[in-house]
Formats: sequence, structure tokens, C-alpha cells
Amino acid sequence: MKRRSRVGVVVGLVGGMSMLVLAAPPAGALRVSGGDSIAVASANGGSGGSAVLHVSPVATSGNSGAAVGQSSATNSGNTGPASSTSTSNPVAVSGNSGSTGSTGNVTVHVSTSNTAIKGKATVDGNARSGDSGNSGRTGNASAVGSANSSANSGATSTSNAQSGSTGNAANAVKVTAVGGNGARGGDDATAHSGRGGNVTIH
Repeated sequence: MKRRSRVGVVVGLVGGMSMLVLAAPPAGALRVSGGDSIAVASANGGSGGSAVLHVSPVATSGNSGAAVGQSSATNSGNTGPASSTSTSNPVAVSGNSGSTGSTGNVTVHVSTSNTAIKGKATVDGNARSGDSGNSGRTGNASAVGSANSSANSGATSTSNAQSGSTGNAANAVKVTAVGGNGARGGDDATAHSGRGGNVTIH
């Protein structure tokens, strides 16, 4: 905060001059004026403290359970023969396509004559019915086959182990940083004005 003080300077004429007004001044009276003298003082407070924030959120899920698998097999006798057979015969049949539409009837009238001895007569008649139209679409057909076969002679052992699922991990962080308060302004500000301007008599 800055404080400004204005010092007014009253200039008097000291010496052998004295002014005595006995009556209203005449129209052409003298005017006396002097220059200003201004002093400025400043008492600012200190700057506020900086705000520094370091955030390192960490989320950790729960531990999964322990998993232990153990398997053993012992065969003390003679192993016998091993045989395995697997067969897969997938079959897929789509639906019927449906019948086509009927074609139109066809009629041909042909006539010929032969008047020559051992002559030859040829008959040429063409007839074509209308289109029958398309049949409906058949349905999709899909066949998938799978066959697995395994044979073992003697001893066999299998072990599977799986730990439990870990819990979910999530972070929800909300932080606020506030700077320090600024220092108070000084209370001992002093302002001294310089010498006033010269007096001018008009």
C-alpha cells in the first residue's frame, strides 16, 4: 500500500514589507503565487509465500491367494498295451429351397403337305413357355467336428493350480495448494517535500 502526502507551502513575504488593507483592493491588485512541493512515501508489504505441491498417489490391490500344485504317479507293474480311437462325422443339412412357380402352357400348331412323288416334307415348330421364377433360398448349413483321443500305458499324473483374483485398485485424489500470507507493510514511512517553487508576483 502506498501513502501519499501533499505538503502545502505557504509563502509569506518577510522583511520590511507589510501589507495593510484598509479598504477593498482596487481592480488592478497584485496576485502572489508559489510552486507546489510534493513528497511521496511508499510502505509495501512483503510478497506472499510460494505454493508447491507434490502428489504421488499409489493404488495397490489386495494380494492373490497362494497357489500350490503337486502331482505324482507310481507304476510298479508291467505296462500293458494302450489303444485309443477317435471318430468325428459332422453332418449339416440346409432347409429346402421351395418350389419354383409353374411355367405357362405351350401349344404348337404345325401343318405340312407333300405333293411330289417321293417328296420330303419338313415340319419346323418352336414353342417356349414363360419362365418359372426362382425358388426360395435354402438356409445356412454348418458342420463342425472334433475328435480327441488319448491312450496311456502305465502311470499318468496331472496337476493344476490357480491363485484367486486380486481386488480392484483405484485412486481418488483431491489436492489444494495455498500460498503463504504476505508480510505486513511498514509503519514508519516518512516523506519530505523539497523546496517549493519561487514566488511570482503578477
